[in-house]
Amino acid sequence: MFVLALFCIAGACLQGGISCGDGVCPSGYTCISHEEDAPACVASTSVNTCGNGVVEAGEDCDDGNQVGGDGCGSKCVHCGDGELTRDEICDTQLPVTISCVSLSYDFGRPGCVSSCDDLSVIPCGSWNWRRQERVTSQALRAGWSWRQEAFAVGDGGAIVHYNGQSWQDSPSHTSEALSGVWGSGSRDVFAVGARGTILRYDGDDWHAMPSPTSEALSDVWGSGPRDVFAVGARGTILRYDGQGWQAMPSPTSEALSGVWGSEAHDVFAVGSEGTILRYDGQGWQVMPSPTSEALSGVWGSEAHDVFAVGDQGTMLRYDGQGWQAVPSPTSKALSGVWESAPDNVYVVDVEGTMLHYDGEGWRRMTLPTTLPEEVSSRQIRLHDVWGSGPQDVFAVGNGGTTLHYNGQDWQNMTSPTTAWMSGVWGSGPRDVFVVGDGGTILRYDGHSWEEEIRPTKPSLNGVWGSGPQDVFVVGSEGTILHYDGQGWEDESWPSKPWLHGVWGYGPQDVFAVGSEGTILHYDGQGWQKMPSPAPEASLKGVWGSGTTDVFAVGDRGTILHYDGEGWQKMPSPAPEAWLTGVWGSGPQDVFAVGSEGTILHYDGQGWDAMSSTTLITLNGVWGSGPRDVFAVGQFGELLHYDGTSWLKLDPTTDRIFYAVWGTGKSSFVVGEGGAIYRHTRTVLPQ
Repeated sequence: MFVLALFCIAGACLQGGISCGDGVCPSGYTCISHEEDAPACVASTSVNTCGNGVVEAGEDCDDGNQVGGDGCGSKCVHCGDGELTRDEICDTQLPVTISCVSLSYDFGRPGCVSSCDDLSVIPCGSWNWRRQERVTSQALRAGWSWRQEAFAVGDGGAIVHYNGQSWQDSPSHTSEALSGVWGSGSRDVFAVGARGTILRYDGDDWHAMPSPTSEALSDVWGSGPRDVFAVGARGTILRYDGQGWQAMPSPTSEALSGVWGSEAHDVFAVGSEGTILRYDGQGWQVMPSPTSEALSGVWGSEAHDVFAVGDQGTMLRYDGQGWQAVPSPTSKALSGVWESAPDNVYVVDVEGTMLHYDGEGWRRMTLPTTLPEEVSSRQIRLHDVWGSGPQDVFAVGNGGTTLHYNGQDWQNMTSPTTAWMSGVWGSGPRDVFVVGDGGTILRYDGHSWEEEIRPTKPSLNGVWGSGPQDVFVVGSEGTILHYDGQGWEDESWPSKPWLHGVWGYGPQDVFAVGSEGTILHYDGQGWQKMPSPAPEASLKGVWGSGTTDVFAVGDRGTILHYDGEGWQKMPSPAPEAWLTGVWGSGPQDVFAVGSEGTILHYDGQGWDAMSSTTLITLNGVWGSGPRDVFAVGQFGELLHYDGTSWLKLDPTTDRIFYAVWGTGKSSFVVGEGGAIYRHTRTVLPQ
């Protein structure tokens, strides 16, 4: 090739060569010039191909192969090659290691934008319901979401559009009040309202559609772009077939206010006087209704699980066989309902209350209580609630109010004490015990915390139970208390060691640990002292996966293990750390925490130190699974492990946390000055 190029330069260009920079490319090659790089000869069959050794348009690099991990990605771009370069903020194939807290959010791990030059906050979230910046002062009546986009409609023809980051006005070209919105996608959205108004959005603008009625339309829903239903006053039911809207025969003259379906041949409509209609693909029929109260909204997660709500706190549920009244926690008029799953249902009322159903019961959610001062001093009135998923829920109301919920609550609970709380355990999310200074024992019944009669004065440090009628508490001066469902019985150890932790595998297999290496065991009849291999250590925590697999941790990095025969010391990677808590998801996945941000992990073979992102002392650890672990500590330190790395969460306080425990979707954190925080999630990590 080189000889051929020289030959051509010498003048023998009959070989078909072409000029390329200071040389010539032979026949069958193309001269490639890209930005400031020197021109190069490339085989014509390899032009614009990654791996040809020449950087071309659309490429960041080209090292002559299509192998990633060697400094140039398999597609000849740095972004997405699994390595960070100097011109990248992040890489789409690498987890971002900072927390969303550093970006002014409360929880989450940021993502990486497709260009690798910025972080994405889409995975980030905020605690509780948050008011979003309003873009209209008109009352918003209804909304609908598609992936990360949302639309809301309201009085005066108001339509606002959410693009995943903020709301913007979306001119409707009408002044008629709008009361319903639904779409088959973000570029195919329908809105309905007064005087038979029907609008359609094509991704660029809203357009009025010919309507066969002048009656007010209240709601709209469809199974697809060519199958859309609208309902309204005087029993009006319309259907769009992709060509136009037609009136459908209706079996009622009652005003209809809501419509939803599981599919094209299974559609429900509700309205005044408790009216419930159902469409089966052939026609509409009246369904037996257990109420005469006006119904305002209907929604379901599947054909056999549908909710309807209305006046006087009316809640109805359809199970595939018929409608039944659901016990309601309120008598207020309910204005909207949305459901993502049978255990994740939201209901709003016209006085600004948000209720959530988790499959076991209803609870009132924390909301911003008033409108911005420049709008009004009135309370928020909510008209609708909807979402694209359990971690992306919206609510709208008067004064242009838009609220957003990321699926996680963090609530500072009302505590009846200022005593420092050191231990927490429960038999379920509605039966939780907390113990602390001065013999304080609190119990939560799902509604409020009540202080138990104090059977002792010494400080209490740990609590565990096998069930609601079998609970053990340990504390200073050898204190051991046992609750049998009727009252507390003193079973204190006579030598009076300071007991810090208690855990059991069952009612006849309970361990307690404490100062001077103390390890006690309860067999259902009484407590016995076990031989300890670390009499010099103060043991702070105990946990096990079974009766022959129990761990205890303490000061000077002490880690002990019980195999059913006896306790042995385990090699510790942090011999200087004071270990304060231990928990695991199984025998090959155990975590221990302690001083100066120490977090250790046991994989079934040995213990290793983890990067915890903090130097603050950690006091407690608990998780729901191997990819969902929490650690708490001094100054409100709150960390979460998602299976990739530990990330900070916003504790909203600097009070000391001493313990964390949870079950299902709820967890509780306790600490300084009677602090009790509840963390609630609509879904758990997979």
